[in-house]
Amino acid sequence: MDKVIDIEERIPSMRERRRRKTNKKFLFMLTVFVIALLAILYFQSPLSKLEAIKVSGAVLHEPAFYEEQSGLTVDNSLWSFSTEDIEESLGKIEGVKKVSVSRKWFRDIEIEITEWKTVAYLEDGGQYSLLLESGEMFPTTMLSPEAESPVLNNFKNPDTRKRITKQLLKLDESVYHLISEIIVMGEEDDSDSITVYMDDGYEVRAFISTFAENMTYYPDITAQLNGNEKGVIDMEVGAFFTPFSKVYGGIEEEDPIGEEGE
Repeated sequence: MDKVIDIEERIPSMRERRRRKTNKKFLFMLTVFVIALLAILYFQSPLSKLEAIKVSGAVLHEPAFYEEQSGLTVDNSLWSFSTEDIEESLGKIEGVKKVSVSRKWFRDIEIEITEWKTVAYLEDGGQYSLLLESGEMFPTTMLSPEAESPVLNNFKNPDTRKRITKQLLKLDESVYHLISEIIVMGEEDDSDSITVYMDDGYEVRAFISTFAENMTYYPDITAQLNGNEKGVIDMEVGAFFTPFSKVYGGIEEEDPIGEEGE
């Protein structure tokens, strides 16, 4: 016969389970209340406010310009903006290649700007602008005395600017930094010819289309000339050297590099 359990024997255990269940509900509600209270206190405290905005990588524009364009100000709520939205907005600024926005040290924002590299200065009537690696022009107030980029003259055609940009980006750094000025010769719209003035005293005549390829031989060519009289190195067809005394003295005779011109 089955054992009969008196209801009075079960009452204590039922009461204990009910008490535990009630305690769990109370603890849950208390936890929710505390978290909500802490959240309210946090969002009303300085801990939730932006303390510093740091901009790095700015050259074409002042850091303050990027900070202003971001729309951020100190004491802004840290959670009132999206870093992705700021990246998209700043990425549309002229001269900007890439933007990275991140939260640092809980209360700081770091804006890392990557700008298009300057490959040359464009000169037009004494006024200068920058030629960026994207092939676009960027206005500037003056030519920096410490500028290491060459000056381009007579490059008014956008397609010509883009072609010379691609060539300059292919050059070895040591050769690139020797270039002082590049001038388009003839009618620019249909001209591929350029005259290049070098910092080491030589003048190079070349075609834009083959400029980078031919300039890889420039160090070897000048080494063969042994630093004697400076002159014109013609790289348009082959490689010929003519001393300045012959070019600008009225008699132009070309010596093939590596033969009579050694």
